[in-house]
Amino acid sequence: MIRLAEAELYRKVTDVTEFYKNAEIAVSEHDQISVSKQFGESAMPPLSGIRVIEMGVMIAVPGAGETLAGFGAEVIKVEDTIRGDELRNYGSSKEGMSGWFANANAGKKSIAVDLNSEQGKAVLWQLLANADVFIQGFRAGVMEKLGFGYETIAEKYPSLIYCSSTGFGETGPYADLPAYDPIVQALSGWAGIQLTNNKPTLHKAMVSDKTAASYNTKAILAALVQRGRTGKGCFIEASMLESNIMYNWPDVMMQCTLLDEDASHVPNIFASYQLYQTRTGWVTVACGTDKQWQSFCAALDGETYANDSRFITAVDRAAHIVEFFAVIGELTAKFDGNIVVSRLRAADVPVAAVLMPEEVQHDDHIKSRDFIETRDHPVAGRYLSPKPPSAMFGEDLSLSPAPRLGEQTYEILTELGYSNEAIGDLLASGVVRKSKQITEGTN
Repeated sequence: MIRLAEAELYRKVTDVTEFYKNAEIAVSEHDQISVSKQFGESAMPPLSGIRVIEMGVMIAVPGAGETLAGFGAEVIKVEDTIRGDELRNYGSSKEGMSGWFANANAGKKSIAVDLNSEQGKAVLWQLLANADVFIQGFRAGVMEKLGFGYETIAEKYPSLIYCSSTGFGETGPYADLPAYDPIVQALSGWAGIQLTNNKPTLHKAMVSDKTAASYNTKAILAALVQRGRTGKGCFIEASMLESNIMYNWPDVMMQCTLLDEDASHVPNIFASYQLYQTRTGWVTVACGTDKQWQSFCAALDGETYANDSRFITAVDRAAHIVEFFAVIGELTAKFDGNIVVSRLRAADVPVAAVLMPEEVQHDDHIKSRDFIETRDHPVAGRYLSPKPPSAMFGEDLSLSPAPRLGEQTYEILTELGYSNEAIGDLLASGVVRKSKQITEGTN
């Protein structure tokens, strides 16, 4: 067994070594400087040396790009020259920089390009020449019309990973339809499972967009590993709807996946999922095991229910789920919220107070972890943000502030080899745009 384990370890180490050889992602002198500026001299983030070209708005694509940046990739955000990503204008903002955009685009560079012009297309081709990943979020067929479909790009850059993040996929009756978060919530089961007074409701968050961003990220990371083994890029067809259906399938669809007639079919237990009111606020309680149920009853003076035949086992409780949840609500309602939480935690029963968004950052556990930090943005000022995902690797990394529209246009064009005169011509003709606050030759 030891020899087998050693052989398996050797194989994995060899695979990792070949990944870096085949992927040809040795960090250049320029990349080393960029990484050291952004992450500190001693840190080497997991995706350092990986360059991502991002073209998309809102969350599904930018959210994936922000996560990749948080793991150390260089992410260049290609935006139009008029308004850029619409997320810049959503919600609370300061001087044209919304808090939403600041949190979804930290660690990126922005170049504003008119891709309807031949000169603008030439800029994108040059960006793709040195890229590892291209992720775009336009409707099916749009990139082909612009001349940047997968087949065209793969013929020129076969090692490039191309992620096409659409609402409904490349084919099918919905392929040409616009997709927004509530539309996908409605079609994927999210709204249907969120019953309030027997009426479907929407999550008050962009769960569909964020789910798509998560699957986009995972697919890109898997593609990078595959490329390390084969040396070849690939096409990722990422459907926002299908990503959400995959995410929801195990639990949201639990009551409609077993097809045999002799299966035991019961209503989805989450249809009755609820919060419980106390004298001073709301709590959530999860009595998942028989032991937890007994402990819950003992902690909140509900011994009568501990021996109730309807609730003895998990099977019993599932068969009487409505009554079960009603009893939990009955017992929690007798006490102040802090008493419910302290008693149940002492009894090792899962429980938490329901926090409003404004309260989350002040929770004792969150504060003790130093997970939410105050950052400085040159436009938006001070703002709160969770640490980047590289914190999971024990790296205390710092992302550059979310860019203004076209903030790094001059810098990026210079790196691509454009002269000051050529950049001036592109700016004058409107092919590219740079941030008004940025002067030529500076970042």
